[in-house]
Amino acid sequence: MGIVDISEVSEDALNICNMLDGILARVVTTFNSYNVPLPTRRYWTVGQSSIDCEQLTVTLVQTYLGSPGNEISEPRRCTAPRTAVVLVTVAREIPTVSVNGRPPTSATIEEAAQISAIDTWVLLQSINLLDMWEEGGYGIGVIGTVETPPPEGGFQLVVLQLTMAIP
Repeated sequence: MGIVDISEVSEDALNICNMLDGILARVVTTFNSYNVPLPTRRYWTVGQSSIDCEQLTVTLVQTYLGSPGNEISEPRRCTAPRTAVVLVTVAREIPTVSVNGRPPTSATIEEAAQISAIDTWVLLQSINLLDMWEEGGYGIGVIGTVETPPPEGGFQLVVLQLTMAIP
Protein backbone atom coordinates (compact mmCIF):
# COMPACT_ATOMS: atom_id res chain seq x y z
CA MET A 1 0.00 0.00 0.00
CA GLY A 2 1.48 3.34 -1.03
CA ILE A 3 1.06 6.83 0.28
CA VAL A 4 -1.58 8.88 -1.53
CA ASP A 5 -0.15 11.42 -3.99
CA ILE A 6 -1.22 14.90 -2.90
CA SER A 7 0.81 16.86 -5.43
CA GLU A 8 -2.33 18.04 -7.27
CA VAL A 9 -4.38 18.86 -4.15
CA SER A 10 -5.72 22.43 -3.94
CA GLU A 11 -3.54 24.77 -1.86
CA ASP A 12 -6.56 25.57 0.36
CA ALA A 13 -6.86 21.91 1.34
CA LEU A 14 -3.33 22.06 2.80
CA ASN A 15 -4.20 24.64 5.50
CA ILE A 16 -3.93 22.16 8.36
CA CYS A 17 -0.73 20.63 6.95
CA ASN A 18 0.79 24.11 6.68
CA MET A 19 -0.33 24.93 10.22
CA LEU A 20 1.29 21.76 11.61
CA ASP A 21 4.52 22.52 9.72
CA GLY A 22 4.45 26.02 11.23
CA ILE A 23 3.83 24.79 14.77
CA LEU A 24 6.74 22.35 14.56
CA ALA A 25 9.08 25.01 13.17
CA ARG A 26 8.06 27.60 15.78
CA VAL A 27 8.50 25.19 18.69
CA VAL A 28 11.98 24.27 17.41
CA THR A 29 12.77 27.99 17.10
CA THR A 30 11.69 28.58 20.69
CA PHE A 31 13.84 25.73 22.03
CA ASN A 32 16.79 27.01 20.00
CA SER A 33 16.32 30.51 21.42
CA TYR A 34 16.82 29.07 24.91
CA ASN A 35 19.71 26.81 23.82
CA VAL A 36 17.75 23.76 24.94
CA PRO A 37 18.72 20.65 22.96
CA LEU A 38 15.87 18.78 21.32
CA PRO A 39 15.74 15.17 20.19
CA THR A 40 16.68 14.82 16.53
CA ARG A 41 13.49 12.94 15.69
CA ARG A 42 10.87 15.63 15.00
CA TYR A 43 7.61 15.25 13.10
CA TRP A 44 3.89 15.94 13.04
CA THR A 45 1.10 13.43 12.73
CA VAL A 46 -2.64 13.02 13.34
CA GLY A 47 -4.46 10.98 15.95
CA GLN A 48 -1.74 9.75 18.28
CA SER A 49 2.03 9.64 18.13
CA SER A 50 3.95 6.52 19.08
CA ILE A 51 6.48 7.12 21.85
CA ASP A 52 9.26 4.67 21.05
CA CYS A 53 12.28 6.97 21.34
CA GLU A 54 13.24 10.50 22.30
CA GLN A 55 11.34 12.84 20.01
CA LEU A 56 9.41 16.05 19.48
CA THR A 57 5.97 15.52 17.99
CA VAL A 58 3.06 17.71 17.00
CA THR A 59 -0.21 15.78 16.91
CA LEU A 60 -3.53 16.98 15.50
CA VAL A 61 -6.22 15.73 17.90
CA GLN A 62 -9.39 17.61 16.94
CA THR A 63 -10.80 20.40 14.77
CA TYR A 64 -14.05 22.28 15.19
CA LEU A 65 -16.04 25.26 13.94
CA GLY A 66 -15.67 28.29 16.21
CA SER A 67 -13.00 30.29 18.00
CA PRO A 68 -10.70 28.74 20.63
CA GLY A 69 -12.61 28.49 23.89
CA ASN A 70 -16.09 28.82 22.38
CA GLU A 71 -18.72 26.33 23.48
CA ILE A 72 -18.77 23.66 20.80
CA SER A 73 -22.36 22.72 21.67
CA GLU A 74 -23.76 25.98 20.26
CA PRO A 75 -24.45 26.39 16.53
CA ARG A 76 -22.02 28.55 14.54
CA ARG A 77 -22.21 30.24 11.18
CA CYS A 78 -20.05 28.63 8.52
CA THR A 79 -17.99 31.84 8.38
CA ALA A 80 -16.75 31.34 11.97
CA PRO A 81 -13.06 30.55 12.46
CA ARG A 82 -11.95 26.94 12.39
CA THR A 83 -10.06 25.76 15.47
CA ALA A 84 -7.63 22.92 16.03
CA VAL A 85 -6.59 21.11 19.19
CA VAL A 86 -2.97 20.04 18.94
CA LEU A 87 -0.57 18.26 21.30
CA VAL A 88 3.10 19.23 21.23
CA THR A 89 5.06 16.51 23.00
CA VAL A 90 8.68 16.29 24.04
CA ALA A 91 9.63 12.72 25.00
CA ARG A 92 12.92 12.14 26.79
CA GLU A 93 14.47 8.99 28.19
CA ILE A 94 14.61 8.85 31.98
CA PRO A 95 16.49 6.65 34.44
CA THR A 96 14.71 3.40 35.27
CA VAL A 97 15.37 0.33 37.38
CA SER A 98 18.62 -1.27 36.21
CA VAL A 99 18.94 -4.86 34.96
CA ASN A 100 20.14 -5.91 38.41
CA GLY A 101 16.98 -4.44 39.99
CA ARG A 102 18.49 -1.29 41.48
CA PRO A 103 16.39 1.84 41.34
CA PRO A 104 18.00 5.04 40.09
CA THR A 105 19.42 7.33 42.76
CA SER A 106 17.45 10.34 43.88
CA ALA A 107 20.17 12.59 42.43
CA THR A 108 19.84 10.87 39.04
CA ILE A 109 16.05 11.19 39.13
CA GLU A 110 16.29 14.89 39.95
CA GLU A 111 18.92 15.48 37.27
CA ALA A 112 16.64 13.91 34.65
CA ALA A 113 13.66 15.88 35.97
CA GLN A 114 15.49 19.16 35.38
CA ILE A 115 15.20 18.84 31.61
CA SER A 116 11.47 18.07 31.94
CA ALA A 117 11.02 21.22 34.02
CA ILE A 118 12.93 23.18 31.37
CA ASP A 119 10.84 21.60 28.60
CA THR A 120 7.71 22.68 30.49
CA TRP A 121 8.84 26.31 30.59
CA VAL A 122 9.99 26.44 26.98
CA LEU A 123 6.79 24.84 25.67
CA LEU A 124 4.77 27.35 27.66
CA GLN A 125 6.89 30.16 26.18
CA SER A 126 6.42 28.80 22.64
CA ILE A 127 2.80 29.93 22.85
CA ASN A 128 4.08 33.46 22.21
CA LEU A 129 5.07 32.47 18.66
CA LEU A 130 2.04 30.26 18.06
CA ASP A 131 -0.49 33.08 18.19
CA MET A 132 1.35 35.10 15.54
CA TRP A 133 0.41 33.97 12.05
CA GLU A 134 0.87 37.24 10.25
CA GLU A 135 3.99 39.37 10.30
CA GLY A 136 3.83 41.81 13.18
CA GLY A 137 0.41 40.81 14.44
CA TYR A 138 -1.31 38.39 16.73
CA GLY A 139 -4.06 35.92 15.90
CA ILE A 140 -7.36 35.63 17.75
CA GLY A 141 -5.74 34.03 20.80
CA VAL A 142 -4.77 30.55 21.92
CA ILE A 143 -5.42 28.30 24.89
CA GLY A 144 -2.39 26.43 26.13
CA THR A 145 -1.74 24.10 29.03
CA VAL A 146 1.37 22.06 29.75
CA GLU A 147 1.26 18.80 31.65
CA THR A 148 3.64 16.02 32.52
CA PRO A 149 1.88 12.66 32.62
CA PRO A 150 3.45 9.82 34.64
CA PRO A 151 6.54 8.28 33.03
CA GLU A 152 5.90 5.25 30.88
CA GLY A 153 8.19 2.83 29.08
CA GLY A 154 11.33 4.63 30.21
CA PHE A 155 10.21 8.00 28.82
CA GLN A 156 9.00 11.19 30.44
CA LEU A 157 6.63 13.27 28.35
CA VAL A 158 6.00 16.98 28.58
CA VAL A 159 2.84 17.84 26.65
CA LEU A 160 1.55 21.23 25.51
CA GLN A 161 -2.14 21.06 24.66
CA LEU A 162 -2.78 23.91 22.30
CA THR A 163 -6.15 25.15 21.09
CA MET A 164 -5.74 27.64 18.28
CA ALA A 165 -7.45 29.03 15.21
CA ILE A 166 -6.43 27.43 11.94
CA PRO A 167 -4.80 30.20 9.92
